Amino acid sequence: MESSPASKPPTTAAAAAGPAAEGAKTVAVLGAGVQGLTAALLLRLQGHAVTVVARGSPDDLTAHAPPDRAAAKAAAGSTPADPTFTSPKAGANWQSFADKDDVRQQRWDEATFYTLHRLGYHAPSGVMHLPAFQYFPEPPAGFEDPWFARIVPGYGPVPADQLPPGCRFGIGFDTVTLNVPKYLCWLAALCRQRGVAIVHRDLAHIADVLSVVKKADIVVNCSGYGAKTLGGVMDANIYPIRGQTVLVRAPQVKRTIGTALSSGSYRSTKPDREEANKVTYVIPREDGIVILGGTYQADNPSLEIDPQTAQGIMERCVAVCPELVVNGKLPEIVQHSVGLRPARKGGVRMEANYEKFNGREVLVVHNYGHGGFGFQSSWGCASNVVGIVRRALGQPADDKILTNFLNEIYSSKL
Repeated sequence: MESSPASKPPTTAAAAAGPAAEGAKTVAVLGAGVQGLTAALLLRLQGHAVTVVARGSPDDLTAHAPPDRAAAKAAAGSTPADPTFTSPKAGANWQSFADKDDVRQQRWDEATFYTLHRLGYHAPSGVMHLPAFQYFPEPPAGFEDPWFARIVPGYGPVPADQLPPGCRFGIGFDTVTLNVPKYLCWLAALCRQRGVAIVHRDLAHIADVLSVVKKADIVVNCSGYGAKTLGGVMDANIYPIRGQTVLVRAPQVKRTIGTALSSGSYRSTKPDREEANKVTYVIPREDGIVILGGTYQADNPSLEIDPQTAQGIMERCVAVCPELVVNGKLPEIVQHSVGLRPARKGGVRMEANYEKFNGREVLVVHNYGHGGFGFQSSWGCASNVVGIVRRALGQPADDKILTNFLNEIYSSKL
């Protein structure tokens, strides 16, 4: 379970930016991936003054950034995108891989599913509803329906005559996928519209955040893979899981597909080396781009494209999703990509403590180590961060955080 420090009375006033709520504080969020931006937004909606400090951000994604930001990025020219900035390289779809007894992860994933499902009716977000299928080479021994069967619409077994070659069992349900670059830029725009500042800075030590947000009362650490090398954190339990994908143009694909390994899940914690190179998934985006994957290679930090791996990905994906081929032609390849999923031995670090930064007492909330589950747990984790902060400030729980956010989205039409 997550931990939080004992409640303390407020000691400083919140920064002047934006409307202040009772007990409002100045907050710095480290990281502008999906976890950092989502936490920043919910904390801002709680009335806190929030600044995101990050090495890489959606501002690097000029295709979906606001025109003024994209122009500035293009003009700068010399600032490279952070190659370890993982969020833009995600698929991403919602399918929970939480164990049946992992109540914490289930809670995060469930809250996120309901939020993303609602956002699927809000076109600017880039979230899309569609059916999902997971195929197995053999019926798993002692198979039990996953915990999320109770929350997703349309859950059930796939009829035998609808299984792809080489698969003898499958499940289907309705879910969502995200156009990741568009979603991240939408999320960043939402933060800025509410008064969140996003500052690009490469920090050597977590305490260096005070050089950017000088009066920070709270620091939320969503640094992902950066938590491995960030001074003051240096988490040796962080490790990369390499994922290689091929992005193709295939607007005719209207379903998301994953195939299971012999372990029962294509996201097994420790698949053997051969299986780690044969992860297969098909994830369409609402703009007609489809992500084909992939690999799940633990402790492999290489960001180089492997042509042989890319060829294998294409072959496996076509086998389970024949509609990728039109009139005998393979889809146009738009991009090859490699990302490092920021996994953590022992699972996500969600906890808080008070620390002294340059003589200033700061509440530090850690939220990192999500591996390949960052998007599908993001709203639940951000709500958890807000809950930790509220308890630390002696405030009662707020079980309407996500409901209020969604109501505001649909009333503002952003």
